Amino acid sequence: MGDAVDNEEIKRLIPIVNKLQDAFATMGSTPIDLPQIAVVGGQSSGKSSVLENIVGKSFLPRGSGIVTRRPLVLQLYNSQEEYGEFLHHPNKKWYDFEEICQEIERDTDRVCGSNKNLKNQPINLRVYSPDVLNLTLIDLPGATKVAVGDQPKDIGKQIRNMIMSYASKPNCLILAVTAANTDLANSDAIEIAKEVDPQGKRTLGVLTKLDLMDRGTDARGIFTGEDTNLPNLALGYVGVVNRSQADINERKGIASAREGEMQYFSMHPSYSDIQDKLGTAYLVKKCSQMLLKHIQSVLPQLSSDLNKVIAQKEKEMADMGEIANPKRSRADITQAILKFSDRFCRSIDGKLDPDGPSLTRELTGGARIEGIFHDVFAPAIGDIDILEQLGADEVQTLIRNVSGLGGSLFIPNSAFVALVTQNIQRLEDPSLQCVQLAYSEVLNIVSMISHNMPQVDKYPALKSTIVEAANQILRENYEPCNKLTSVMVAMERNRVNMAHPDFIGHRDNFGEFTQQVEEEAAQGPPPPPAKTLQRTIVKEGHANKKGGNAIVLWQKRYLIMKKDGTLNYYRHMGDPEPAGVIYVPGCIVERADAMVGKRCSFQIYHPAGNIGKTFFFQLQNEQEANDWVQCLKEECAKEPEVEDDDPNADNNLLPGIAAPAADEDFDQIPATRQRGLTDRIHAAIHENLGMREKVECEILFRLLHSYFEIVKKNIADQVPKAISLKLINKVKEELCARLLMEIDSEDKVKQLSAVSDEVKLKFEKTKGTLQLLHESQAILRDLSFSTV
Repeated sequence: MGDAVDNEEIKRLIPIVNKLQDAFATMGSTPIDLPQIAVVGGQSSGKSSVLENIVGKSFLPRGSGIVTRRPLVLQLYNSQEEYGEFLHHPNKKWYDFEEICQEIERDTDRVCGSNKNLKNQPINLRVYSPDVLNLTLIDLPGATKVAVGDQPKDIGKQIRNMIMSYASKPNCLILAVTAANTDLANSDAIEIAKEVDPQGKRTLGVLTKLDLMDRGTDARGIFTGEDTNLPNLALGYVGVVNRSQADINERKGIASAREGEMQYFSMHPSYSDIQDKLGTAYLVKKCSQMLLKHIQSVLPQLSSDLNKVIAQKEKEMADMGEIANPKRSRADITQAILKFSDRFCRSIDGKLDPDGPSLTRELTGGARIEGIFHDVFAPAIGDIDILEQLGADEVQTLIRNVSGLGGSLFIPNSAFVALVTQNIQRLEDPSLQCVQLAYSEVLNIVSMISHNMPQVDKYPALKSTIVEAANQILRENYEPCNKLTSVMVAMERNRVNMAHPDFIGHRDNFGEFTQQVEEEAAQGPPPPPAKTLQRTIVKEGHANKKGGNAIVLWQKRYLIMKKDGTLNYYRHMGDPEPAGVIYVPGCIVERADAMVGKRCSFQIYHPAGNIGKTFFFQLQNEQEANDWVQCLKEECAKEPEVEDDDPNADNNLLPGIAAPAADEDFDQIPATRQRGLTDRIHAAIHENLGMREKVECEILFRLLHSYFEIVKKNIADQVPKAISLKLINKVKEELCARLLMEIDSEDKVKQLSAVSDEVKLKFEKTKGTLQLLHESQAILRDLSFSTV
């Protein structure tokens, strides 16, 4: 292996890896795990002095606290001329190393700010010198555990995360710098190295400040392997002696410091016989050798990874096409329009596009619109209850009003029709809101596709034209779609089809149905449910609750706050089961008037954000709203009080989770009691009315419920069809033709094919990166053959 390392072709590996490092830094990402050496150590370990000794120049900023706030990628090149170059100033040579130090400070402040913030964006510095070997080192901030002064409280965690982002990579060698005059067992660098490299195969230990160890002690056993107190590292340990703070203050040169270092080792009785394995010169040689060997060992994988990156970049270039080529402009624009139109149609139809966004992370295309229809609109329609605010007294009043002066022997049809048509109108608002949501979602899909298509995204004018054309088609068809939706609702209101086969009032079903009602009315109401013990209730009262969908519905609910920590909301006062339960401890309660646009409102939610959801309630006046907020705040801060004799107590809920209805309210009355009528109305019929009135109300309520369910199903089915016909299909059918009309002249083609400066810059950058990657690939291929 030694011969391989000395081979001149192999020595070309480090500069090639450096070029790749620069290319990836320009790209803003590192798609390949490149071989590199990360310098890790505590803030007082002497890490900066080690790096300056390796370079032979003082060039690193110094001071108290955190000085290194960004990774510094230090690339050393053996050269006859001595100067430095920064990647962010590619055409400037820096001959004064004090100016290099100042530029490091300036660029750190530019990216991180003038405070103590850290950023993982590296500074790339090349140093050319006759006194260095080809080598690449990454200087990382010194590890610390305690924030000092104005440092962020989590500064230790921030620094550790930055160090781990480099040290945890399998191809990263670790230079673990530790001061020899400290407790080596508690070394930050050794601790991190043990965590990411438990077998010690890619860690080289560096002991500094050997000259400051207590009298009578030395580190010889560590260098020879006789001392087993420290972890065994396959690459071993190297000792160095850096400049002292007094030497730095007196501006003692690095060259004289190196001479003093070697003199120290040669004269020290414990180190004189192993001095050839100690010192900065040996450390540099060992680092260079181990980096070369490591690069050589990962060469096949490096070539394979490089091929993948090249393929990715070539695809990006192909997607961007030719820049500023007038001969290709019309063809490119036409192709982009055709491809966009095809992708939009395929997206709506659910045909998978392998070049599109991830198909497993979120809904896209037509699935998002179907989500509006199925998960938003249908539940909103289903939640509208014709019996919700209807009492037996109102029904009897209506029956008598429509019966006129002489009364009637049977329930008048007009009473049924009046109540049905009045409630069908309630379905129009959520239907029109569904049209608006679908309109917005189609535009969102157009925008997303244009953004994710490089062929379109590179032409800002074309991108805007596509979005505007889709918007224009939608605007033209929005009112017709609204009118069709309103007509559908009007059709349901205009003709009440009592002969519908699913209607329980159909003539084939009516005789059996009325007989059953009369028998049930004669039996009287079912026994009332067990009352909740009053001593388990903290507060109760009516409030309006906001529905959980994009289609907003406020529904009257009866709230009961119990001592077991649950806020129960019921459809009606006296219902046996709640429509939902919110577990209050740990939640936050606050007024929400501005948020929901309604006065006397409050919200309750869990601060974790991912537990349950936010619930909104509205009260009749300010006093009630403030009373509920105050009461719930007190309950949020309490431990739940569960009473043994409370059959409804349930402590198995997490804070903020509503049960049994996490998203929608639903009727939980047992199936044996569901007779098409709420308990409140049912009880009122039997308590306040005579037998005839009981039967009339029961029949009418059941007829209303049966027919209204039929109408709701029709609307929930027909409105999405109308939207698909009038909005979505119109865009699918007309968008391509309308866009092709935009390129009917050369002037329009020239306008639409104007490429943004951002895309031009990206094109040139990608082109340069691709050229560099091809050059590196060719060299790696030659080296692979030469080392076989």
